[in-house]
Amino acid sequence: MNRTGDVALAAVAENSVNFKELVIMGLNPTTSSLLAIASNCQKLERLALCGSESIGDAEVICIATKCVALKKLCIKGCEVTDEGIVSFAWGCPNLVKIKVKKCKHVTTEVADVLRSRRGSLAVNLDVGEVDVEVVDSSPSDGGVVEEGIEFPPTASTVPAIGNDIPSTSNAGRSSASNSRFGFLGGRGLVACTFRWWSNGNENSNDSL
Repeated sequence: MNRTGDVALAAVAENSVNFKELVIMGLNPTTSSLLAIASNCQKLERLALCGSESIGDAEVICIATKCVALKKLCIKGCEVTDEGIVSFAWGCPNLVKIKVKKCKHVTTEVADVLRSRRGSLAVNLDVGEVDVEVVDSSPSDGGVVEEGIEFPPTASTVPAIGNDIPSTSNAGRSSASNSRFGFLGGRGLVACTFRWWSNGNENSNDSL
């Protein structure tokens, strides 16, 4: 179990209910922390889960069941199988796009099931691709690339080590603006990066 990842995700679930985009990379969260995210962050529209050994069918099914506002999902290099992916044939009623990359237990048959059940759902399945676009952001956004994920300009960056978690003082700020949150795990360090931008940019960067 990745305790650091669980503590950080629990803090997000408790204090950042207005986040619309979340990227979790290189962490191994448990079902309980993902359940907290899915249950509390009801405005979450874009989610990327990358390189996690603990994210399997149970965790993905939890997301499909609870994340009712989710529109775009990317899963890369996780231990999920067809059973987990097929849950999106019924879950996440607002889902318009799903990408599944380098998940060795997922077969191409699941894409047919998703398309037959939800004809308007864009399904991108490629278990053999090396370079996977997690968050699609054009160069005009002025973003920067971190660990293969491109983000818009950063307002503030808060590194957290061990049990350090985001301050609850950020909660008030998140309720006043759209927010993006990224977790980059590795060597005991979780880079917790908060992004804030005005409501005027709400419709920008609208694709995974």
